[in-house]
Amino acid sequence: MLVLKDISRRKTKLGFAVLSVVIAAAAIVAVVTTFSAATEGLYEESNKFGANIIVRPEVTTIPLVAGSTSIGSLSMGENYIEESEIPKIYTIKNNSNLAVVAPRLYGVAELGNSSVVIMGVDPEKEKNLKSWWEVQGHWITAETPEKTEVMVGSDIAGPLGLKEGSPITLSQGNLSIDAVVAGVIESTGGNEDGYVILPLAASQYLLSKEGKVSSLEVRALCNDCPVEEMSRQIEGVFPGLEARSMSQIVDTEMAVVEHTQSSAMAVSIITLLVSTLTVASTMLASVNEKLKEIGIMRAVGASNAQVVSMLFFEGAIIGIIGGGIGFAIGTAASSIAAPMLVLSLIHI
Repeated sequence: MLVLKDISRRKTKLGFAVLSVVIAAAAIVAVVTTFSAATEGLYEESNKFGANIIVRPEVTTIPLVAGSTSIGSLSMGENYIEESEIPKIYTIKNNSNLAVVAPRLYGVAELGNSSVVIMGVDPEKEKNLKSWWEVQGHWITAETPEKTEVMVGSDIAGPLGLKEGSPITLSQGNLSIDAVVAGVIESTGGNEDGYVILPLAASQYLLSKEGKVSSLEVRALCNDCPVEEMSRQIEGVFPGLEARSMSQIVDTEMAVVEHTQSSAMAVSIITLLVSTLTVASTMLASVNEKLKEIGIMRAVGASNAQVVSMLFFEGAIIGIIGGGIGFAIGTAASSIAAPMLVLSLIHI
């Protein structure tokens, strides 16, 4: 009761003490929560970068030389991966880090009077790998009994006047496929601008490559993902194949994450030191103001434990009120700051 009466008598001064705790608590909660949420957001954003491991047949190129003149080169080795072998990739030690394994088959076909590059894909897996593509229309799905769906890159759609719903015929030798354009991929600046993308089974039929794929595009989860080690593990279960990590993508992702974590740690430490000094100075000032009261209490027989408990009780009230308000403010601030931080960091 004595403490409560003292608090009611010193509302203004204790109000400033509570305010200092509110500011400190809000700052700490906002910093920790914001950077934690931002890091998770970065991992989600990094999944849009595409594959970070490419698996393809290991081909040896032998230069052909006549005297001192080079007359070209000869490639030796299997050019395709057996589709039935793909499940082996899930036997590697770090299989839990495999987010997407997307098979692809490349080839050339005729579209009208033009030769185009076709890319056969597993529609669902490719969409997970390239979720950032902007498509006018919709993504292709598994083949329907009526007609095969395809997506076309902007460099093909423009000159040929193709749009969603346009019928096309792809041919290769004596084989052909009637298809309909499901969507046009807006320019990405990548190779896909010049591709016709269709379901894997349709491309295998058209190219007479049933059961074969050209490569595997692998997206490894990048939260502490050992990409280089995973590449070696993949090569271990696929003799004759090479697994190359896309080091630029991986290095960029990890650099951004490390930058975020380092910044969070530095700011959190500084904020914690400032808040500690603020609370300590507030309590010291409160003790100085109570020197006479403490002297009177000791004179009438109060023990050291009673005096200390009174001070701790006052500090607890300040901490609970200030901490609660600060937590609420910090949480609200982080919900606004985290998305903004992600947007800024992915452009580093």
